[in-house]
Amino acid sequence: MGLRETKKLRTRQEIADKAMGLFVKRGFDHVTVAEVAAAADVSEKTVYNYFPTKEDLFYDEVPEREQALVEAIKNRRPGESVATALGRLQTAECGRLCSRGFATFARIIEESPSLQAKELEVMARYTDALAGAIQSELGVDELDAKVAANVLVTVQWQHFRNARAHALAGQHGPAAERKLRSELKRAYRLLEHGLVQLEAS
Repeated sequence: MGLRETKKLRTRQEIADKAMGLFVKRGFDHVTVAEVAAAADVSEKTVYNYFPTKEDLFYDEVPEREQALVEAIKNRRPGESVATALGRLQTAECGRLCSRGFATFARIIEESPSLQAKELEVMARYTDALAGAIQSELGVDELDAKVAANVLVTVQWQHFRNARAHALAGQHGPAAERKLRSELKRAYRLLEHGLVQLEAS
């Protein structure tokens, strides 16, 4: 990576970090982009060059998370299914989702309808990215890829909401992580065996 790109990444991270600091202190809806720009010592235009909306400042890791989902599919182990590869990725993130820091993140989302609405856009973005990766890697038609991606992202989204619910209830640390891992495993078990298992239980 060249010096120019490194500098741009550093600037982007600095803006995102300053924004999050303000969101933690005052709540997302009570912070303006102008205040973020002032805190990061850049212009509002610069902020918008890196983040098209204020919500993107909060969900600044979305591009990285999206890339990780796609790479999990493309770089899965020999003989490993797409679902297993994604489940392995999400299981590895359970520790982060059960930290005290994530509880603050969860609280900010809980208090902001605009962030909850943005979450829908984020999941739609993940779905499109996964559909493209599934179609490319498995050679299936577009409809099948989209159906599969929608199901897989639903599991991802429910996993994220479970983590938020635990965090907001004050549950964190190893015990919360074990619970979250168990819920994720259960979700993928249901995905693998379908409604037949659910109806038989």
